[in-house]
Parts: sequence; C-alpha cells; structure tokens
Amino acid sequence: MKLVKYQNGDDFRLAAQVDSNIIDLQKAYEEKLVSLGDEMASEKAKIIVPDQVNEFFKSGEKAMDAAKEALAFVLEREDTSNAVFSEESVKIGAPVPNPNKIICVGQNYREHILEMKREIPKYPVLFAKFANAVSGPKDNIPLSPITEKLDYEAEFAVVIGKTAKDVPLDEALDYVAGYTIVNDVTLRDLQKRTLQWLQGKSADGTLPMGPCLVTKDEIPDPSGLEISLTVNGEERQRSNTSNLVFSVPRIIEYISSIMKLEPGDVICTGTPGGVGVAMDPPTFLQDGDVVSITVDKIGTLINTVKAVEKEKVKEYATQINERINKIVSLVQEQEEKVIKWKPSSEQWSILQIASHVEEANRFWLQELRRTVANPEIKWGRGLNHRERLAAVEESNLKEIEVVIEKIRSFKTTIRQTLVGLNDGDLLIEAIHINPKFGTKRLSLLLDHFMVEHLDKHVSQIERNINDYHTNQ
Repeated sequence: MKLVKYQNGDDFRLAAQVDSNIIDLQKAYEEKLVSLGDEMASEKAKIIVPDQVNEFFKSGEKAMDAAKEALAFVLEREDTSNAVFSEESVKIGAPVPNPNKIICVGQNYREHILEMKREIPKYPVLFAKFANAVSGPKDNIPLSPITEKLDYEAEFAVVIGKTAKDVPLDEALDYVAGYTIVNDVTLRDLQKRTLQWLQGKSADGTLPMGPCLVTKDEIPDPSGLEISLTVNGEERQRSNTSNLVFSVPRIIEYISSIMKLEPGDVICTGTPGGVGVAMDPPTFLQDGDVVSITVDKIGTLINTVKAVEKEKVKEYATQINERINKIVSLVQEQEEKVIKWKPSSEQWSILQIASHVEEANRFWLQELRRTVANPEIKWGRGLNHRERLAAVEESNLKEIEVVIEKIRSFKTTIRQTLVGLNDGDLLIEAIHINPKFGTKRLSLLLDHFMVEHLDKHVSQIERNINDYHTNQ
C-alpha cells in the first residue's frame, strides 16, 4: 500500500492512495463492518485501524491486515463511499508528521564522501533532526534570512514499524513498516559554525517528506533503488541505494544496539554526491527553485523554495495572543455570578461570550488552514442570526473553566499554524461564502474574523463587568 496523511478539518488522518484517490482507512473499515451488520462498527474501527500513523504501526499486523481488507472492500464496491476523496480536494501532509525520533546517517554514499573530501567511516555517522523540521509534499522549503547557503540532500528513508532493540542483521527488515523520500535540507553556513551539525540541520520545515509511505511488502529489498534529484529540471544528484556504505539492515542493527527504535521512528539513510556546497562554484537554493526527488517504487517528492518574510505574520500572532490573554485574565478575575449574569434578555453573559470566542477561534483557524492549503475552495460560513444565537445559548451547559482552558490552548494552535506561514501566504485570494465579502485576501480572515472579532468580545466582557457592578 501507499500510505498518506490527508487533512480532514483540523486533523491529518491516515489514508491509502490509489491512483488519484485518497481512501480513509478507518472510515473504509467502518463501512466494511457496517456492511456486515456490526452495530459497534464505528467504535471497533477506531480501535482496530487508528487514524494516526504512529498508533497504526503500534497496532501491528492486525491493523495492517484490517487496512488491506478495508481498502479491498472499498475498491470492489460499485457505489460511492464516504471514505474516498479525490487527491485534488484534500491537502496531503507528510506520511509520518510527528516521529518520535528522526535519525540521520551522514556520509553514507561513497561519491558524497569523496566530494566532501572525507574518509570512508568505520561506523555510521549519526545525527538528529526533530519533528519541527518535517513538512509535507508540495509544502514550501523556507528560505530564512538567517542563512545564505541553503542546500538540498536527496535521501531514501526508512520508517520503523515495531519496537526494535539489539536487532540481528538478518532480522532487521522485519522491523520496517515501509519507506519514503525525504529532503535533508541543510543550512550549510549554520552547519559549519561549530563541530556539531545540529543547528544547520534542525530549522523549521527542513525535512520535506513524501509523497507517500510505501509499505515494505511492496519493497521487500531496499537495495538497488535508483534515487535522483533535480533543481528546476536540472539533474544534480543520481545514485542507487546499492551504493550505500552501510545498508539498511546494517543501519538498523547498529542504531538498535545503541537505542530502542519505536514505531514511527524515521531513519534517513544519507545523500548521494552532487550537493550544492560541493559544486564548483558552490551553488545554493534560491527563492522560487523547484526541487524534485525521485526514488524507484515510491514516487517523486516536489517542493518549492520560498523566501520567508514573517513580519506581518508575527504581528498577527502577537495581536491575537494579547487579546486572548486579556479575555482569560478578565474572566478569571470574576465571580461565577458575574460570569453568568446577563445584562438583558438580548445580550450575552460572559459565559456565552467566552463560549462563542472558543468556538469561533476553532472555526476560523480551520478555515485559515483549509484555504491556505487550497485557495480554490470557498471559505467562511453562512450562519444566520437565529442559528448563531442558538449556538450561543448552548453555552449555558458548559463549565467556564473548560471554556477558558480551550481559549488558552488556542494560543498554541494558532502559533503552530502561523509559524508555517509567511507574509506572502496572507496575499492568497479566495472567495468568501458570503457575497458581501466576495474574493478577499486571507489577511482579511486574520484582520476581521480573528483580531477585530477578539477586540469586540474583549469590549463586551468589559461592558458586562461594568454593567453588573453598576446594577448591584
């Protein structure tokens, strides 16, 4: 199978890709159970076929077998399935978006070792990257102002499928879940500042991964695979995994003798010769460059280099955080009777205002992510006044502590989203559902629907507090 992660609302879910179709494996398995008359189909599907990749691999062969059954069931059906999406309608993310460990092997192709003027190592040269570096197929490679020497490194990557410790060489491939492609993007000037490479290897967005994860049954032998990289169509790297100094089994044997490997861990096996820093003269990635990496039996990973300007994005993050902090502090200072008191039958209580803020934050963050991923879709919602009031009235059933905690946690989730954007993304134009707005830049979403919206509700809460004390 070719496994991918696709975005569904706020979350990325595990799926299989068949041609241009994306099949949600958990939903497909649920449909299979429903067809058999299982009244616990939904609950069982969530347990047997987890929708997150690390949990899926931890579930072992049982999950893999169930996923294959579900995939076959959906593909054999003649009617439509709620588990099937077109590739164009969803955003595809990194197949392993949050690995516990990312272990990289340096100096592992003979030609790369020679071009870097180093000796063939006696033991694998290991270093680490972290989950912050992971990005998906078609995501941009950020060209940050902190570097002038952004370089590419095409790599064949191994994904661990079950816990591995002190693994014998002849059993090493039994512990593999599958294989994917990564680009070990490197900030060469930062890498060479010190003897340790970490700072040049761990910047945000410097490990594009994809386009999929191919399960090991489709690649029983990871040697003999052609690997190549082009920049703007010009070939820069080409080799074969048979040229690895340390083979995939040897790497797994060696690393597992040092540390426990866990399901979802990623091992990057090294890059061939042809990196930019070794060219004459050295040639580094520039804004707009398109980097493509192809590996036999997996596919092609394509990413575009994009210069990062984040002044406006940082400004929005600061403004949103300030207003959320203000709402939280105002509410936490009030007694319960003040929080639940309504100035009039038409006005909202502080509890209702806070609940509305919590719900709106989640919704507009989802719309921001969705529209950045696919500007062709319409964004926004068409709630009428009656529906909005009904939603607010439901807040009377909520505990204010729970609402406030969700508002506070929103600061983290909005920051994580904004970190992945730059000022250019705010210029993306998309059509709002409400004809009043028409086609607008995404900066409107942050300006009007987040910052101004939060400002409005800060003022509402302050008025409620003043009115309460005036009326007592």
